Amino acid sequence: MKEIRCHDCNCREGELHLMGCDMERCPFCGDQLISCDCCYEQLDVVGESRIENEEKWIRLLEAKGRIPYVQYPNLCSYCGKLWPEFFKVSEKEWNYYIEPKMRHKILCRKCYNHIKKVINEGRRKH
Repeated sequence: MKEIRCHDCNCREGELHLMGCDMERCPFCGDQLISCDCCYEQLDVVGESRIENEEKWIRLLEAKGRIPYVQYPNLCSYCGKLWPEFFKVSEKEWNYYIEPKMRHKILCRKCYNHIKKVINEGRRKH
């Protein structure tokens, strides 16, 4: 199997990211570590910067268990296509055509267009 490395900090799969890597996940919420608010929530600090609390935050992350890098593939949740090209539609359009439990999933453009087509055809019949 091919060696996979983080595109940001160059760590290998299974290793911990370098601190500050934009690919590291937060062990508290699962979102991107550098942009989530868990530092403030877990340390119960308001109006202070992460830098002021960096040592405490790192100790807290270590105690919780930092998440090693694993590159999970993106798959279209409709057809299973591996690494589909991303595209953009308005949130209003996405919410109109995609059912609530699927809105956080990935769709390839071909499947999205298919879903739109069958929904539009189905609505015309009623």
